[in-house]
Amino acid sequence: MKDTFAATAISRTNRAEDSTLELELADADGRLVKVRVTADIALGLAQMLKEFADRSAQRFEHTLTKMPKTFSVGAGRFDNVVLIRFEDDAPYALAADDAMELGEALLEQSESVGLRPAKVFQ
Repeated sequence: MKDTFAATAISRTNRAEDSTLELELADADGRLVKVRVTADIALGLAQMLKEFADRSAQRFEHTLTKMPKTFSVGAGRFDNVVLIRFEDDAPYALAADDAMELGEALLEQSESVGLRPAKVFQ
């Protein structure tokens, strides 16, 4: 019995000359698997994947990592707090000391992440 391939990324897609779609999937170890599907199979997969994604998003919404497109930082009008707001969510209020600690932690992590080489799946 073969092991199950646990895809963690789509590394490449390509439309083949024979009117099929070729997908290259990568797992966490960088192993690659190519899959070629017809339009009918792609349509069926798309429907199944959408249903799965919808159900999973509802069930595991609290575990998904959010990546906001916008953010803003300001000061409280009536309280001595620093406000942080991501997209259109309600702002978070932090005491000045906590905001400074958060800023230092963000800088430290940014530098650390910036030094790591990007993962490339080929």
